[in-house]
Amino acid sequence: MATINIGGLATGLDTNQIVSQLVALERRRSVALLQIEQLEQQSRQSALAGFGTKLADVLAAVDKLRDPSSALARKATSSDTTVLTATAGSGALNGTTQITVHDLARNSVATSATGVASATATVAAGAGTFAFRVGSGDLQSIAIDASTTLEGLASAINALGAGASATVVNLGTVSTPDYRLRLASRDAGTSSELTIETDDTSLGVAVTQNATNASFSVSGFATPFTRESNVVNDVISGVTLSLEKTGGPVNVTVSTDTATVKKDVEAVVTAFNELVAFVNAQSAVTQDTSSTDRDVTAGPLAFDGTVRSVVDGLRTAISSAIDGLDGDFSLLAEAGITATRDGTLKLDGAALEAALSSNESSISELFGGNGASGGVFDRVHDYLSGVTGAGGLLELRSKGVTASLDALRDRIEAGERQVAAFEQNLRDTFTNLELLVSRIQSQGAFLLSALGRTS
Repeated sequence: MATINIGGLATGLDTNQIVSQLVALERRRSVALLQIEQLEQQSRQSALAGFGTKLADVLAAVDKLRDPSSALARKATSSDTTVLTATAGSGALNGTTQITVHDLARNSVATSATGVASATATVAAGAGTFAFRVGSGDLQSIAIDASTTLEGLASAINALGAGASATVVNLGTVSTPDYRLRLASRDAGTSSELTIETDDTSLGVAVTQNATNASFSVSGFATPFTRESNVVNDVISGVTLSLEKTGGPVNVTVSTDTATVKKDVEAVVTAFNELVAFVNAQSAVTQDTSSTDRDVTAGPLAFDGTVRSVVDGLRTAISSAIDGLDGDFSLLAEAGITATRDGTLKLDGAALEAALSSNESSISELFGGNGASGGVFDRVHDYLSGVTGAGGLLELRSKGVTASLDALRDRIEAGERQVAAFEQNLRDTFTNLELLVSRIQSQGAFLLSALGRTS
């Protein structure tokens, strides 16, 4: 329903200004303060999300060091990389192994004995079949006829996806071309040997390179090893060998990669320190000393008991002693990882390197446990997984903030409706006042007019 706004025509009052000021006061009481609280809760929600990200960063860094088989990174070196190269992974053990490479694995190749003048030249006099087999696999058959071209045959072979690929090769020159078919098994090893079963082309396709297995000897074993690939990852535990050529003996040495271990530990220290810095920044309490009001501003995580509890728990999980280990170390401080006065961590790289050099097995246990008991980083992993997982402290705190925001939204909407009703009531009241005053003024004028006529 539309409202007529007289705006003080009768009373002379600036009713619009009066209503605006009264509505502003009511809005501050019913809405504005709630909106300020809403902004604070939104900032807290965003800060909690950032806090969760920082916790995840710590967890990711810790997980690189909590597996006993890979807590200490290894590196593998070859004494002759022209014969073979080596890389170490999870499960690699320190030591040296001698390897002599006798033969490399090769794939099987079939080529055509007869060439044609162009890739688009036909290769069959009439209807027929070109069929081959890869190892003991299914027979692969292609129907050909007088219109089949060399490149058409190669494309048909590739379309089969049968573990072999075909290419067209020019053995001649531009002026005297001699195009041939080359068919090669995708994988090396004798189980991928090609067999030409039927060749009704004019090409005369036959196997010209037989598939072979890799053959190599490992010191201490009289019988050579054979594999169908030149990449071997099942002979030396945790080590992948790439055979390049025949030769040897080659020394493959696995040792602790101290630089990588140090880098992984530094990643944990950095992630934890960044978490602490984030929480400190989001919890800062400052006072504006330049103003007379001396306003105090608190960060979104200031006085947040959950956040403080999580950080304190994490600090305890990192710095306290671990029980049940067989080694000489039970504290990260013994490996050069210590707490500072400002609550951050500090790594003494020299101390870590010395501990690795003198007692590597104890460091491995300290980090990743011994199977029966977990290590420090196992404990940190379990703690952070519980905090950040479903039903954990972080999720519960975040749900609490979300519930507060939902309640604030409802209260703000209700407050807006209340303010709107309050404003409407004011305008109706002032309009009625104007109408009343206007009627009184009209009656007064009428009476004065009547008295004037009688005098």
